[in-house]
Amino acid sequence: MTFPSAFPGFASADLAFLTGLAAHNDRDWFTAHRAAYDDGLKPALAALIAETSTTCAALDLPLSGDPKRSVFRIHRDTRFSKDKRPYKTHVSATLTRDGRKMSPGMIYIHIEPEGGSRPGFDPDSIDPLDPSTHPSEAAGSDDGPFGKGPFVACGFYLDERPQIDAVRRLIVDQPARWAAVEAALSTAGLALDPGDPVKRMPKGFEHQAGTALEPVLKRTRWLVSRPLTGAEIASPALPATLAAFAASVRPLLDFGWSALDRIDPTPSVR
Repeated sequence: MTFPSAFPGFASADLAFLTGLAAHNDRDWFTAHRAAYDDGLKPALAALIAETSTTCAALDLPLSGDPKRSVFRIHRDTRFSKDKRPYKTHVSATLTRDGRKMSPGMIYIHIEPEGGSRPGFDPDSIDPLDPSTHPSEAAGSDDGPFGKGPFVACGFYLDERPQIDAVRRLIVDQPARWAAVEAALSTAGLALDPGDPVKRMPKGFEHQAGTALEPVLKRTRWLVSRPLTGAEIASPALPATLAAFAASVRPLLDFGWSALDRIDPTPSVR
């Protein structure tokens, strides 16, 4: 695969491949049309990762990715799923603080045709490395734009209790700083996605029940997202669009990273 020297935008043929894959999600169709994936989508996504990383660096944002290793596989994990469709009908990647795919505090980039390309979702079909395939992100859910078209998300998608509790502790210890994060997001026209909060106050935080912090402490992730238009994903300016979005989320990223650095000062794969 040869990477373009600059991100060219996702061509209509790239997106047509994903639409076709949604309608013909089988190995024979994928094999017959694989050249469109290998020669179009993959190089464009690699170029997007490289150029967005460079643009983030110019904005002093510590977010980067590797054109090969930061990409999620298009093959679905069907081992424990009743849904045996072999392929996802989107492509996706992350940029993180240390450049590793699943390090906490990320930009998650999700590319599919505007309006979505997936015909349905089986909640048993989960790829643990792809947030968009988790049950709460099912097509038709009100929990964010997942499965409804291209989008970008930024923040913390955590699945380890020590990390989740580290963020919670910093919120309790520095409520004014957390309030400033929420205010900054609001000023940017952003709000935390609904997420998948726990029903009971988490252990160790029971004393915050009934306080203004209760809703945010019940969270297990802290993310903001916004849909991307068809014009945006087709534009060579998409890297600048993604970096500008991440810059607007910087207060949340800095807050989360400082919380996690309390338990591990060295960024690493989570």
